[in-house]
Amino acid sequence: MPSVKQLRPFALATLEAFLDASGPVVLVQQPPEPVFQQVAMRLGEARTVGMAHRTRLVDRLLVMLRGFDALEVHFLRPEKDGQEITVGRIEGCTLVVPDPSVSKHHATLRWNAEAHDCSVRDVGSMNGTWVNAQALGPEQERMLNDGDALAFGDAQFLYLRTETLHAHLRMASPGRG
Repeated sequence: MPSVKQLRPFALATLEAFLDASGPVVLVQQPPEPVFQQVAMRLGEARTVGMAHRTRLVDRLLVMLRGFDALEVHFLRPEKDGQEITVGRIEGCTLVVPDPSVSKHHATLRWNAEAHDCSVRDVGSMNGTWVNAQALGPEQERMLNDGDALAFGDAQFLYLRTETLHAHLRMASPGRG
């Protein structure tokens, strides 16, 4: 998983080249704590740990933004309308999130080619799926917008269109001119 800092040199590429290499949307995440990754790996197929700390969601997102260079970028590369991206803690999910508060299969993102964005649906997770600090109901699907805060249990992400990430990288890249 590349960090924002590692991607900065690629900001000098054209937007079209960056999109071709990256896909249309990304999830940006603060790297998980190693101890949580270890617990998540030990859990394997076992039940999710109930530990979501949703009251700190906004504070944690502000901390994430202050350390933008260290954030990890997960490229989502849907190829056709309606394609689903599974999110969960175990291998076999499209996006593996090694956090003990994330269920084995936690949520599904669905690509909407016309809107050029994804929707998200919680699939009965223990610790919930959250969009901009609002919980999704069971099996409720919600369209995501560029810049939305997205949480699967305690795992916090920013949902961005790749164009937005490219623009942020270009603004802070040395040698841009």
